[in-house]
Amino acid sequence: LAVVTNEEIELLLSNGSLIGSAFKQFSKLKALTFDNVRHQFVVSDMDQQNDTIFTVQLTKETEITPIIEDLPDDVQGLAIDPITDILYWTDSINRTINYVHLNDSTYQSKILFAFADQKPQDLTIDICRRFIYWSNSDINRPTIERAKLDGSQHEVLVDSSLHRPAGISIDYQTQRLFWADIKEGIYYTIESSNFEGKERDVVHTGTHSIPFGIAVDSEAIYWTDINNNKLWKISKSDKNSVPIRHFKERPMGIVTKNVQITNLPDCEKLSEAMATYNKTTHEVFVHESDYQGPEEVTCLNGGHLVDNNCRCRRGYTGKFCELSLCYNYCVHGECYTSSLGFPQCHCLRGFVGKRCERDMCDGLCLNGGVCSRLNAKGFPICNCQEGFTGNRCENSIDICDVFCQSRLNDVLISEERELICRCVDGVPDTTKSNFSSLPLLSNEEHPFFFDHFQDTAFLVMMCILLVMFIVIVALAAYTCSLRRRPRIKKRIIVNKNITPLTYRPQPATEQCEITIENCCNMNICETPCFEPPQLPCLQNKNDDKKKLLSNMENGEELY
Repeated sequence: LAVVTNEEIELLLSNGSLIGSAFKQFSKLKALTFDNVRHQFVVSDMDQQNDTIFTVQLTKETEITPIIEDLPDDVQGLAIDPITDILYWTDSINRTINYVHLNDSTYQSKILFAFADQKPQDLTIDICRRFIYWSNSDINRPTIERAKLDGSQHEVLVDSSLHRPAGISIDYQTQRLFWADIKEGIYYTIESSNFEGKERDVVHTGTHSIPFGIAVDSEAIYWTDINNNKLWKISKSDKNSVPIRHFKERPMGIVTKNVQITNLPDCEKLSEAMATYNKTTHEVFVHESDYQGPEEVTCLNGGHLVDNNCRCRRGYTGKFCELSLCYNYCVHGECYTSSLGFPQCHCLRGFVGKRCERDMCDGLCLNGGVCSRLNAKGFPICNCQEGFTGNRCENSIDICDVFCQSRLNDVLISEERELICRCVDGVPDTTKSNFSSLPLLSNEEHPFFFDHFQDTAFLVMMCILLVMFIVIVALAAYTCSLRRRPRIKKRIIVNKNITPLTYRPQPATEQCEITIENCCNMNICETPCFEPPQLPCLQNKNDDKKKLLSNMENGEELY
């Protein structure tokens, strides 16, 4: 392995043991890559203002050559194609991926990709299949992407469940892509997929670390932790992560030598390039050995050594008290440790939540209102669009004015039968809050009468009235349909020639016609004789009755 710290390149075994170092002449190293053909490192060194890209020849004791000097940008990732001898790097400030031909002594850099909405972080090259892969750490749209080395066939491989991807590397043996993702808060993940971005897998999830560089060999995955100054290793077989080295300075870029790739079937061109390289490949570096005695325990952040173990101050944890409980805990605020030793947050104005993770403006303003934090107490306020008012711009202030312009006395009701506006002499009298989101009835529809049929009480009352009306009509029809037996009236005609048994002397010029059934005194002719008035509905039977009486008079004997 090779890892860069501030001023040197450290050469390590896979267990983290130090083999040696290559040169201690730099100020602040960051990105690192290795050329398998020419046996040289390429590093980016940042001074106070600018970056410079150097080649470091391992075949020569002190051969350091600047390639691109005074770069006014931030070189985060480096990758070299040993077959064509072309160097690629990312510029996260200018949002570009650049390249330069190392076999050209002029070292004229060119732009491979220029992005408008991406922030390229790290990159790696698939030497065998001729692809370049890179991580885009733009927090608004993080992605993992690839393209051919000439810039063609650009495609997005992964664009979901990412937060801020950092280092990226290729495992030639399993033909998979590995990357580190710095999650929100205290978490991070080491993930992988195939070369097409499919079959995605989370290899490891951890906390309180910030991964920067990542590298893979045939047995394990390695990454540098710039928060704790450690080198981590996770085995491919058991997936147990362990720190294998602790650095005095911040470790940044990391590479593995990967000599086994020359045996892969797709890498014939690399084997040919290595075979035709006619210069020496003997590597020269400063050999050092780690002290094998008992490790000296040093407690950090004010911790105390007790029985060769660290007792940490409140707010810190870890074997050496190197982990702060407040690290990346508060999203938008300042963290402090409570009296019980738990992290808590003082949120910035406009943010709430246990970790200050929620913006108070999210979803606050309606109807196109713009949220701002101009309130003196730190509460958000809404600047409403024209035509709306309210604390959340929920009320419309012009719909009733428009409705009442052409109506003197009218009401506007929603489909939910809620009153929105009442016009009195053409002036809005009543408005309902938050009615701008209610669907309105069209002018052709008139809910004032028919809408009552949706009222249960109204329907019950109408049913009762209908039943009563039917009963009354039925009774009337039944009454009118009754046929009463006609009364038979016997009329006795008394004249001068016939003297009935019930005759009573009368003047010679008079005769008496009586109805025996109706007279109070059959012997008194002067008793008023009358028939009670009949119902109008029975008058149509008089003809039948008179005909019957007539027949009876003609066929009966007279007294």
